Amino acid sequence: MRWGYVNGALWAIGNGLTTGTLVIYFARELGARGRDVGFILAVPALVGVLRLAAPALIRGLGGFKPAAFATYLPSFLPIACLPVLAFPNVVPQQYVMLVFVALICAHQLLDYIGTVAVWSWLAEIVPTRFRGRYFARRQRWQLLVLIPTLLASGLFADALRHHDASVTQTQVMWAYAAPIGLGALVLLASLIPLAKMPSVYRPVPAKEVSRLRILAPLGDSRFQRLLLFGCWFSFFNGLTQSAQNLFPRDILGLGVKDLAALHVLTQLGQIGLAPFVGSFSDRFGNKPTLIVCQLIVATGPLFYLLATPEQPWWIVGAWLAFSAYVGLNICLPNLMLKLAPGHDKSAYVATYFAITGLAYGVSTIVGGWLLDSLELFMEFERFVVGPFVFTRFGYLFYIAWVTRTLAVVLLFAIVEPGARTWRQILNRRAVAVEEPREAAEWA
Repeated sequence: MRWGYVNGALWAIGNGLTTGTLVIYFARELGARGRDVGFILAVPALVGVLRLAAPALIRGLGGFKPAAFATYLPSFLPIACLPVLAFPNVVPQQYVMLVFVALICAHQLLDYIGTVAVWSWLAEIVPTRFRGRYFARRQRWQLLVLIPTLLASGLFADALRHHDASVTQTQVMWAYAAPIGLGALVLLASLIPLAKMPSVYRPVPAKEVSRLRILAPLGDSRFQRLLLFGCWFSFFNGLTQSAQNLFPRDILGLGVKDLAALHVLTQLGQIGLAPFVGSFSDRFGNKPTLIVCQLIVATGPLFYLLATPEQPWWIVGAWLAFSAYVGLNICLPNLMLKLAPGHDKSAYVATYFAITGLAYGVSTIVGGWLLDSLELFMEFERFVVGPFVFTRFGYLFYIAWVTRTLAVVLLFAIVEPGARTWRQILNRRAVAVEEPREAAEWA
């Protein structure tokens, strides 16, 4: 379990440098428009539907450990090639975005399949009775190493961009490309702790193989409700990704350093909340935790709606609200593993991530197209309603707030064995799940 922490920490550093703000700003310098950003964010998720084949791949390779290495190891190469695009004339300009998206897709697909193997592997290693606390502690380690990583990369990128007036376009692009290359190396290093972890895979009996077929989890009524929430949540998260990524740069004028500081603010909040979330979910269930966290996260777009070039500080409220994502990051995988029967949960993990990723990918493309369409076909000035400013960004932020709040209705429909209702919790009628003394001492 301790090697699982180390792997999570190294993976967080590498993933933090090869996704998010650095990649989007790099693409922007290469000439990406709103719809291009939408494709960069969405196409990997669309290709990720192929992770439905992960259970068969795991069985074919003989377990979680060989499957993780067979996918994570080659995933390093495409992302390591991404910085090469910073060199002029390496790729003809008309094909730059195509190559950019192809490299991102190849990396993410292999990473997605490897993640299915690792989550299934951890589910076999970590006992159910304190799995929530384990994932919470793993999340804290990831955040603790990610904070200095984001700050350092942001300071490096902004310092190189604004070094002096003679900075060339190539140097500006390398401000983003160099950290991405470093992130690829750290992703490769994250395989070292996996090599130390024991292989605990048990071959699935022939009579149970049908349960691991690609679409078998879709016949599970309890899993269907969780999947419905996951699709709604992913779709309406993806719809505003282009707007959320471009708004700070294009409208508020924030640099990589500013965005890194906002990420750190969120992560500090998540570090503080993670132990409570893990303990609470083990004691009362994942469902009540998800309900509260989703309500808080849903308020984030409202702060984007309030932010203007004159008052950009409103965006800080959104990133404070995003601290509640820690509850979703811990409880959604934990609930998914809890609802999956048997010891090999790879079919459920693959199905959940593939279908929700597909929903996210489609909506991100639609969101990027909407953002550009509002700019091209709807010529309107800023429309102010009270403190809210509606522009082409503002309309998407309003939709995001409404739809993310409505997602809570779907959470109430989920059936989680042993979970308490908020009425029971508030009335202090809930009875904590009894735990062996060694589990309590471990916590």
